[in-house]
Parts: sequence; C-alpha cells; structure tokens
Amino acid sequence: FKLHCLFAVEPVVPMASASSRDVTIEFEAAGGDDEFETKAAGEARELVAGRPVKRAKIGAAEPGANERHVSSVVLGMVSPVFEAMLSSGMLETASRRIKVSRDVGTARQFDDFYECVSPLTARAARMTEENVDGILAFSDYYQVESLKQECNRVLLELPHSAARLVQAHKYGMFDQYSRCVKALAEDASQPDLSALQHYPSVLLDVARLMQAHLAEELKRRLASEPANQSGFSASRLTVGPFFFERQTPRSLLSTNLHRS
Repeated sequence: FKLHCLFAVEPVVPMASASSRDVTIEFEAAGGDDEFETKAAGEARELVAGRPVKRAKIGAAEPGANERHVSSVVLGMVSPVFEAMLSSGMLETASRRIKVSRDVGTARQFDDFYECVSPLTARAARMTEENVDGILAFSDYYQVESLKQECNRVLLELPHSAARLVQAHKYGMFDQYSRCVKALAEDASQPDLSALQHYPSVLLDVARLMQAHLAEELKRRLASEPANQSGFSASRLTVGPFFFERQTPRSLLSTNLHRS
C-alpha cells in the first residue's frame, strides 16, 4: 500500500531586500501644500489603530530633488504606519511613493532616521544632540517605538530647557518631562520660560513645583537664621526668580508653610 501525497507549490515571488531601493520618499518643499502628506499618513494610522478609513485619492507626485530611494522592507519592518501605507491597497502601495510633509521633517532628518533603522547602517549610526530632534520627530510620527525610546535616553543626558520640556510634552516622554519640570523649578538662574507661554498646563506644572521648592527653601533658611529680639526674621531671601525683603513673624510664616 503506497500513499502518494501531492502538495500544491505556489510560485516563488521575488521579495525586496533591505538593500533594494523600491520606494521613493518625497519631501515637501517650503511653501508647498499644507495637506501634502496629511491624508495618506492619517489613513495609515487609522488602519494601524484598527479603525475604518475613507479612501482619499492623492495625485501622483512629480519627481523632484527632495527625494530619497529606500527599501520598503526596512520601512515596513520598523514602522506599522509605513507597513500600512505600502500593503493596504492605498495609493502608495501601487505608486511606491510616499510623501512627507515639512511638518514631519526634512530630507536630511529622514537620512538620520533611516540610518538608525536600516540593518545595513544601524550599527554605525550615532545619535547626537544635533540629530536627535529630527530622529525623534520621524520615529514618533511613524510609530517606531524602540527608536523613540532611544531618543528619550539621549535627551535625558542633555541639558534641560523650556524648549526641551515642550518637546517632552509633545512626544509624551514622561521621564524627560519630569526631569525638565524639576530642573526648571529648582533652577536658581531664573530660566527663560517664554517657550511655555502657549502651554498653560506645562507652565502650571513648573509653577507648582517651583512653589513647593520655594516653600522648602524658605523653611530651610528660616531654620538656619536666628530671629531678632522681636521674633522677626528680617533678611532678604532669594529663591530662584523670587525674593522677599520684609519683616515676617517667623511663627506665622512657619505656620503658613506647614498648612500649605
């Protein structure tokens, strides 16, 4: 008794490799259309989130100087957004062209991003203070979480500033956000907080921690200074951007601080 098994063999379809450059990334020039890339990437993120999308027809792009030719395998491997754009029947699937808005980043910033994710260059790639902002923007927009976390680790080692705090708020980096809020609140050099004027909730976080730091500093200084014969402390106290120069009953101030 012989059993013959027949297996259907599907034809082998050549696949792109990490070294092949089968996708063109086109970058918006200054003064371009505000909706240059919004619809395509927006649809892709809806697909990644599992939500239905209404297909939008986007005209084929004219070839230009602001282009990069890269591997769809690399893009799809690291980014669910790129994968959706290139494999979900969207226009990019057939055209093999992806438009990138200037609000996301520049061609040079994409070069730094792609260098970090391509297996051909990732080992030699270096993330620095000069390129981390662009890499972060691309990794956040296209949901490359592992690279975004690496950006966060680099930023944690860089000097704090109000601009860095806004950046941490924008990209949802909790560790960096907490570090910058604490550092700004305790900075005795009166840091420039003008970058926070359009972010009231962020400014409030800094103000609250600054107030708490001020209270602790006042307690410490009052405890270290002897009161005069009338029971008043009359020295000028400077804490961060604040200073106090009035005679205050020590017992009353200590009570108020305790209540706060």
